[in-house]
Amino acid sequence: MSTHRFTRSLLACLTFLPATAFADASLPPIVISASRSEQAGVDIPAARTLIEADEIADSGARIVSELLRRVTSLHIADGIGDGSSSRIDMRGFGATAQSNVAVLVNGRKINPATDGATLYLNSIDLRNVERIEIIEGSAGTLFGNQAVGGLINVITRRPRQRSVEVHAGAGSYNAREVSGMLSEPLGANSVLQVNAHRNISDNYRDRNASRVTRVGARLDVGHEDGSSYLDVQHLSDDVQTPGALFAGELAVDRRQAVFPNDYLDTDSDVVRVGTRLALSGQWQFEGELAWRDDDRDFVQSFRGFPGSLSTQDRESIELTPRLVGTFDDNTVTLGVDYLKTDYLLVSQFGPQGDDQEIHAIYGQLTHDVTPRLSATVGVRHARVDDAINNNGAPVSLDDDVTVGSLGFVYRPQPAWRLFLRADQNYRFAKVDEHTNVPFGQPVGLKTQRGVSYESGAEFDDNGLRLALRAYHLKLKDEISFDAGTFTNVNLDHSRRRGATVTLDAAVGSQWDVGLGYDYIDSEITSGTHAGSEVPLVPRQRATAYVEFHPTSDWFARLDVERVGRQYLGSDFANSTAPLDAYTRVDLTAHHDAGAWRFTFKVNNLLDARYSETGAVSFAGAGYNPAAERNVWLGASYRYGE
Repeated sequence: MSTHRFTRSLLACLTFLPATAFADASLPPIVISASRSEQAGVDIPAARTLIEADEIADSGARIVSELLRRVTSLHIADGIGDGSSSRIDMRGFGATAQSNVAVLVNGRKINPATDGATLYLNSIDLRNVERIEIIEGSAGTLFGNQAVGGLINVITRRPRQRSVEVHAGAGSYNAREVSGMLSEPLGANSVLQVNAHRNISDNYRDRNASRVTRVGARLDVGHEDGSSYLDVQHLSDDVQTPGALFAGELAVDRRQAVFPNDYLDTDSDVVRVGTRLALSGQWQFEGELAWRDDDRDFVQSFRGFPGSLSTQDRESIELTPRLVGTFDDNTVTLGVDYLKTDYLLVSQFGPQGDDQEIHAIYGQLTHDVTPRLSATVGVRHARVDDAINNNGAPVSLDDDVTVGSLGFVYRPQPAWRLFLRADQNYRFAKVDEHTNVPFGQPVGLKTQRGVSYESGAEFDDNGLRLALRAYHLKLKDEISFDAGTFTNVNLDHSRRRGATVTLDAAVGSQWDVGLGYDYIDSEITSGTHAGSEVPLVPRQRATAYVEFHPTSDWFARLDVERVGRQYLGSDFANSTAPLDAYTRVDLTAHHDAGAWRFTFKVNNLLDARYSETGAVSFAGAGYNPAAERNVWLGASYRYGE
C-alpha cells in the first residue's frame, strides 16, 4: 500500500469517531504489552483491557481461557474439552484464530511460529498472574508476526518477599487439583519463587481424560542499575481427544467418543533469562533470551482413517533486545526480534520439518504534541527463512515484509480518551500450512498482509466506565484452512468490520454491573467464495455481569454470555446449516476467612446444550459438544505477599 493511500485511509477512519466520548476499563499507568516496556505515561493509541490480580482471583477461573470468556471482544471456543487449547479469537478469524492473535507470557509468545495446532494455555498459572493486558486490533509494527487481530500479554507476579500459597479443589467429572507456591528471599536483593501444580479430570466426554503437571522456579535479582531474572518451567500435558460427532450421534449421546484411542501427550520445557539496565538518564536496555523445547506424541484419527502414532518435536531460541529512550516529550523504542526454530513432525505419511528463522528490526516513537494530544509512529522490517523438509524433498522458502503504523490519542478532559490509529500487519505461513504431505498440497503459501484502521472513545469517572471502539481490517492473501480438502489456502481478499461497546458501573457500595456487545462483519471479498462470511465467526456476541459484595469477605458474580450463530469450519460457501446460537450462564462465589479463601463455581448454570465449534469435511458435518452444568469447589491458603 502506498504512503498516500495509507494516510488517506487513516484520515477516513475519523468517520468512525462518535460525537461523544465513551470508555473502557480504568486506564493503567503501566502497559507493558502496548509499549514492550514499563514506561509510565506512554499512551498507545489502541483499545485495551486490563484484568488485574483481584479480578483474576475473584473469577474462580482455573485456566486462562475460562477467564477470558468475560472479555466482550474475545470469542472463546473449546474443541478438545479441557480448555487447554481453546481457540481465542479476536477480530473474527475462526479456524486460524490462534495464528492471528499473539498470546504472550511476560512478552514471550506461547503460540508457536512453526505450527498452529497448540496454544499451551496450561503453561499459565493463573494464581501467579499479576495482570492480563489485552490490546485489541493489529499490533504488527511493535509485535510483528501473528499480531493481526490483537495480542494478549499475561504478566506474572514478581516475588518480593517471603510468602506461601497452597490450593486444592475438586469438581464435576472427577476433577481434582492441587498446587503450591513458595517465595523466599535470598539476601537483600534476591528472591526465589518455586511452584508446582497437578490437575486430573475425566472431563465431559467419554475418553476425554486430562492430566496436567507443571513445575517451575523464578529467581529475581536486583542490582545497582536495574534487575535481572531467571525463569524455568516444565509442563506435562496429556489429554484424550474423543473426536467430533455427527448430528445423529449428538442426538443419541453427546458424551460418546468416536475415537477411543486418540490422544495428545505434550512435554514442554522453557528457560528464560532477562535483564533491565539503566544506561544513562535517558536510555534503558531491556532484553530476554529464551530456550524452549516441545515434544509431543499423539494419535489423531479421521472418519474411515484410523490414526497411528505420530511425533512432533520443536526446539526454539528467541532473543529480544531493545533500547528505550525518554527525551522530554518523546519516548523511543528500538529493538530486534530473532526467533530460530527446528521443527519435525513424523507420521505415517513421512517426515515434515522446518528449520525456520525470523529476523525483525523495529522502531516506535511516541511524541506529546500538546499536553492533551500525543502521536505514535512506528515501522518494522521482518524476514523469514524456511528450509522445509517435505517427506524428504527439501524446499527453501524466504520472504520479507515492511509495515508501518500511525496513531493519535486525544484527551479533551481527564476522564475522556479518544484514539485513532492505522497499523499494517502480516503473518508468515507456518510449516503445517506450507506443506500437507498426505493430501498433496503444493509447497508454499503467500505471506498474509493487511492493514487495520482503529478508532475509539472512552470515558472513565466516578465508578462509570463506557467504551466504544470501531475498526476496519483489510487482508490480502489471508491464510486459511479448508477441512473439506484438508489443504491450506490463501483467500484473495477478505475484510472485517466491527464495533464493540461496553459499560461498567458501580451501583451503590455493594453492586457492580456491566454490559457488552461485539459486532463483527467478516467477509471474503474476492475469489470463488466472494460474499461469504468467514466460517466459525459469530456476527454478534453479548456479555453481561452482576457482582455482589455485601462485606469485605463475601463475593458473588453472575456472568451471561450470548453467542450468535456461526457457519461451521471450512464452510466457505455458507451452504451448511450453521451452529446454533447459545447462551451460557456462570456463577462464582467465594468467602474469605483470614488467610483462607473458599470458592464455589458453577459453569453453564442453566444446563444449556450447545456446541462451541464444528467443521464440515468430506465425511460430513462434525460437532464438538460443550459441557453441561458442572461445579467446582476450591480452598486456598496464602501467607505473606
